[in-house]
Amino acid sequence: MRLIFLKINTYYRKVNKLFSPQKTVQTQSQLSKSDIFGVLQNNRRRLVLELLRNQGGQSVRSLSEEIAHVESQAEEPKRSVRKSIYVSLLQTHIPKMENLGIITYNKEKDTVELLQASQDFDIYLETVNKGDIPWSQFYLGLSILAFISSLIVFIGVINWISSYKWMFFTNGLFMVASIAYRRHSRKLEK
Repeated sequence: MRLIFLKINTYYRKVNKLFSPQKTVQTQSQLSKSDIFGVLQNNRRRLVLELLRNQGGQSVRSLSEEIAHVESQAEEPKRSVRKSIYVSLLQTHIPKMENLGIITYNKEKDTVELLQASQDFDIYLETVNKGDIPWSQFYLGLSILAFISSLIVFIGVINWISSYKWMFFTNGLFMVASIAYRRHSRKLEK
């Protein structure tokens, strides 16, 4: 009986190996926080992610030119700067990101495209425009405002509104803010 079990187990492993795809790169579920922060700690890799996220797949040459514009802050960066960035992208940054399953590099076309795992980085790459505040600060401010105003209504300083009506109003504010945040998050997911 034990011999039959071992043969079935061996056969199952062989069949499973045949039909399971060989994984050479990490998948989205395998990306650890250290992998994510390892990618984000380098400015060029962050720029690659942002450019591909905003503009879609493109050639390594155009990526290197745009990164050269950002790094040199010149209208027309020197050829040596562009070449240096191009080489560093090909030799260091693109292979690292490809091995992690974040991007795919087509050597024949010299193009780079984002993969599904790149969505793990969206929350870290979310930018806050000048004059805007991050959602965490917004919710903190809303919570403080709701707490202080609820305390004032509860104590009776403001008696033209009942505490129940005020409770529904503040809950409504949090619901509207949560819906706005969810819609914003869905835009990032796309």
